[in-house]
Amino acid sequence: MVLSIIVYIAWLGIAVFYAMKKPFSKIEISAIILFVFIIDINRSWITNDELKYITYSEVPLKYIAYIIDRTFITPLFIAIGINSIPRNSTLLKKTTAILISSFVLILIRIVLLSFNVVHYHQWNLIYDYLYFVLLYLLGYFILYCYNSFVLKELK
Repeated sequence: MVLSIIVYIAWLGIAVFYAMKKPFSKIEISAIILFVFIIDINRSWITNDELKYITYSEVPLKYIAYIIDRTFITPLFIAIGINSIPRNSTLLKKTTAILISSFVLILIRIVLLSFNVVHYHQWNLIYDYLYFVLLYLLGYFILYCYNSFVLKELK
């Protein structure tokens, strides 16, 4: 059951991402997705395998749901959240959008917890929420670095 829910959420995210108006270029979006993917894989490796704060299910279908969440849903929803905010919006609007988008990712994590895909030992949803907010801020940092380094070279 959890695999079908997670696949549905992933396909819904792909459809929303494809249909939405994107204020950023394809290279900027690719940089955000790749950066978030790399950070999320390393964070899950550290918290799950090394520190044992989070354990995931050994059942193959539940493990596949966990991998889809870690690999596709988190980077894609971060990119959707960043793309949904116009470039020239105020800091208050950006902060509000980041907090709401992070809450959506927490709802997905609650689905994983309710179906026993992941189990928290010395971790909780507040840490995940702070982690998702940090991912958004790092995504904006990547955009800033891209705009300052790459676009400055073009001029």
